[in-house]
Parts: sequence; C-alpha cells; structure tokens
Amino acid sequence: MARDLLEGDPGSADFLVQAEGRLGMPLRRLMLDGPETELQATSNAQPAILFHSLALLRLMAARGLAPALVAGHSMGEFAGLVAAEALDPFDALAAVQARGRAMSDAAPAASGMVAVLGLADNAVELACAASAGEVVVANYNAPGQVVISGSEAGLKAIGPRLGAAGAKRQVRLPVSGAFHSPLMANAAQVFAAAWEKIPLRGLRRPQVFNADAQVHQDPIEVRRLMVGQLTGPVRWTQSIQQLQQLGADTYIEVGPRKTLTGLVKKILPGAVVHNIEDLASMNTTLKTIHG
Repeated sequence: MARDLLEGDPGSADFLVQAEGRLGMPLRRLMLDGPETELQATSNAQPAILFHSLALLRLMAARGLAPALVAGHSMGEFAGLVAAEALDPFDALAAVQARGRAMSDAAPAASGMVAVLGLADNAVELACAASAGEVVVANYNAPGQVVISGSEAGLKAIGPRLGAAGAKRQVRLPVSGAFHSPLMANAAQVFAAAWEKIPLRGLRRPQVFNADAQVHQDPIEVRRLMVGQLTGPVRWTQSIQQLQQLGADTYIEVGPRKTLTGLVKKILPGAVVHNIEDLASMNTTLKTIHG
C-alpha cells in the first residue's frame, strides 16, 4: 500500500515519518511489509487507508487540483474533512486511529455484514424491518447493492427472506463486526470521548455527509454526525445524487483501489469519473483535467 508514493515522492515519505510520530504505530512496516492479516485489522487498516488518501490529497493540492464539493464513504469522511479544510491531516489520523481502536474493541462476537446484490433498497429495508432489530441496512452503496449488518443469528435468518424477495447474490463481507449498526453503540461512545478533544474548524468547502446526504458546515453538527456514523447507515447513493444536484459534473475518487469509482458509475450512468490511487493515476487524471 502506497509504495510508489513513499518511494517516489519525498514529501509523502516525510509525511509518513511525522504521521508515525503522531500515532506511535509502524505505518511504514504495515503498509509495505504487512503481514496482510495485521494490516487488515480494523485498528491498523483505518489509519493506513487514511494516510494513503491524505498523501494523495497533499500532492493533488500541490499540483493545483482542489475540489469544489466533497463527500467520503464511511471512514473516508475524515479525508473529506481534510479536503474541506476543517481538520488538520495529523488530527484526522489521530481521530481515525481512535475510531478504529474503538470499533475493534467493541465489535460484538457473532455479528457481521452481508452485501445484498440485485435487490431494490426498499425490499432490503422491508426484510430488515421483519428482523425485529436484529439486522439493519448499513450501506446504501448503489442501486442494487446494499449492505446489511447485524447479529449472526439475524443474518442467517434474513438470508432466505432476501432470496425469496429476489436478491441475486448475498456476499459475506470480511469484517470483524456489525459496523454501521446499533451493535456499535459502545464503540461510538468511546470514539466520541476521543473525537471531542480533536480540533475541528468550520468547513471551507461544502461536504455532503453519509448520515443524511446533506451539506453540513457547522463543527458542532459535524462532530455529532461523525459519531452517529458508527451506528447509522452510509447513504452513499443519496450522497452522490446530492452532489449531482449541487452541480458536480466530475467525480474523482482519492485513495487505494477503485471501489467508489465503480459505485458512482452505477449511481450516475454516464458520469465523468476518475480515480487517483497512485502517482501514475494522478498524472493521468491531471493530464485529462488540465489538458
């Protein structure tokens, strides 16, 4: 992860040294050498992914590329706050480190998440409503792609109902708990205590938030939304639709992999979409945009 940035950009390498000093964790070793199982642990993966995204954002800014509007998916909302100039990059890393640890420590046993493919949002919601609170919608990722979250018993029981409703596939996600569900209430409480101590300014760019797919710029509101994010759903479909309504005509995913790029294409067929995940894709995107 981020190897080309760390080996090809001195600024990113310096940023990493400072980030490791702030967090007290071996980010370089985790990202470059693993082992993969250790890197994928929630408490490590979240700071590593955020560092990768922030390193790219720093380079983009240095090369004259700044967003007019901002949105992030789940943990990506912290990178969004940095892009909106409301959160210092090192404070963002500290917040996400606290978030990841809280989620890892509080993840209840016998719980998880399942991606439901090929079924309308309302059909998934109806199936969850019949689970008596055992399962909830966690992510509205794109039309026909919804993630549910809940107890092991609840997920097992809801499977046949989703199949009978017409779901084409149900894919168990490799996560350690029922994230974005009420089962993460303890994690939210622990994270809130740490988050309250981290400086947060008013947003200087409009950011659409997952909680309600609306723009919020008041730090008090944003703090609340970022805590509620742990127990509430990610309304990504609605957030992208809101960006379109606000005038967005080009969407750039910043960070490892191209997951969100694919989701935006499903939400807005024909949208102009780019992804920046390394130096090569950044150069390609900048060349395309600036000519």
